[in-house]
Amino acid sequence: MADGGIVVPLVGALQACVSVLLTMSYGVAAQRLRLIQESSINDMAGLGVKLFLPALIIINLGEQLQLGNALNYIPVLIWSILYTCASVGLAYFVSKGLKLPPWVTPACAFNNTTSLPLLLLQSLESVGSLKPIIKDGDTESKAISRAQSYFLLCAVVSKTIGYAVGPKLLQDGNESTNTEDQEADGTDPETQNGTTEHGQVDEETSLLPQRAIRHGAQRISSMLPKRIRQRLMAPFESPFADVAIGCTIIGVILGLVPQLHKAFFNKYEDGGIFNAWLTSSVKNIGKLFTTLQIFVVGCKLGVSFEKMKTSGDSGRMPLKAIGTIFLVRLVIWPALSISIVYGLAKKTNIVLTDPILWFSLMLMPAGPPALVISGLAELARISELEKMAIAKSLTAMYVLSPFICFSITGALKASQAALEQRNST
Repeated sequence: MADGGIVVPLVGALQACVSVLLTMSYGVAAQRLRLIQESSINDMAGLGVKLFLPALIIINLGEQLQLGNALNYIPVLIWSILYTCASVGLAYFVSKGLKLPPWVTPACAFNNTTSLPLLLLQSLESVGSLKPIIKDGDTESKAISRAQSYFLLCAVVSKTIGYAVGPKLLQDGNESTNTEDQEADGTDPETQNGTTEHGQVDEETSLLPQRAIRHGAQRISSMLPKRIRQRLMAPFESPFADVAIGCTIIGVILGLVPQLHKAFFNKYEDGGIFNAWLTSSVKNIGKLFTTLQIFVVGCKLGVSFEKMKTSGDSGRMPLKAIGTIFLVRLVIWPALSISIVYGLAKKTNIVLTDPILWFSLMLMPAGPPALVISGLAELARISELEKMAIAKSLTAMYVLSPFICFSITGALKASQAALEQRNST
């Protein structure tokens, strides 16, 4: 196969997507066969976001981020903010223009930026799809770890913005007292989702109780007017946000302070006095997050199937909503992001010279919606029929998730073309 062919990378990307879908289907099967109960599913989901994800953030960022490559993370931070804010605006106007239900807006605005892309990267490594964009002196394993750290930083940014504006998106233009009351008493949509109905949690659910970060931010913001303070503090009222931001800060410190990076991540003979025992143990639990969360997503989809079956009239399949979400998340955004990042990588140094960074930036806006919209739907107190419509839409989008293989292939070929162009000049 010629270097310019797309069949080999497309097949590799499709294999990676099918691997993720099969992992999810095992969760569905486990729930349907009663190998796991709903309460255990919720416990597993909570454990993942309370313990495994923070460990993964600290280790990946700390190990990959160093003084020599710190500039690589600036485009990730800026791009994460820009595309998430643009997604919110695009989703809002599309939903309003097509007169879709309010829950379609956050479904279009916020994609799964944690478990799905991280597991996809692992699968891509197993099929060797990223070899064409691995530079001399780099290895595929190191490149994958670097890409995972980029996605983790993106996830922190995306979810922080999501907690700030997500509840507002579901107000559908009305001055709902529900959201205002929660802003006043500090209740987070995801926290409520963890305590409503059956105490459900998902892959984006709240993590830990209030901590010092939130208190410090509140103290600083107390000098501002009440209305501005409520909006400014919205992200920090989410336990996910304050713990994720705190873990990001810890990872950045461990990475950028040479003495700490040496102590925690170097080999023992090179001065890594914490590597063999402390770092290694935290890394072990961090590795559990990715596969576990995809499995849990499958389990929760199985619960949705069961509820649809027992509810009798669960309503018709919301084809218009599913089509809109599919176009925004798996067609429009991948096309835009690949084009923009390719142009920047080919003609400028804004996104630096790391092809894995280009590839990651191209894929960040792509993918199905996060299960966070189920929690936001609880906030809006919508009808049971609409809840069933959300469950059907989520199920359909994850069944359609292998279509992301076209985005992966496009990002891979665009990154390869940009690398060849830069090498030839």
